[in-house]
Amino acid sequence: MPSNISKARLHKAFNEGRRSAASETAENPYDNPKLRKLWDLGRAQQRAGELTTPIPALEHGETRAQRAPQNPPGTKAASRPPPRRRGPPPRGRGGPFRR
Repeated sequence: MPSNISKARLHKAFNEGRRSAASETAENPYDNPKLRKLWDLGRAQQRAGELTTPIPALEHGETRAQRAPQNPPGTKAASRPPPRRRGPPPRGRGGPFRR
């Protein structure tokens, strides 16, 4: 069964794991189980010295993977102010007492 994750994305997760091998406190930034596994695999193989190829450089404009901030449930609605009316009230043709 083919994966919905592109090969480039899978390679990026593996290479991110390799880059993180130098840091003792690096945290896996991926929530997807397959990407987490590849990150851990790249980190383990780099630390063990099993990979002889150099770690690929980041592409121009590419950034290191970072964990997305997770908000606890219920904070989105509580932090959002109520909607505001814009402009003056509408002026129609009048009410029931107007001729």
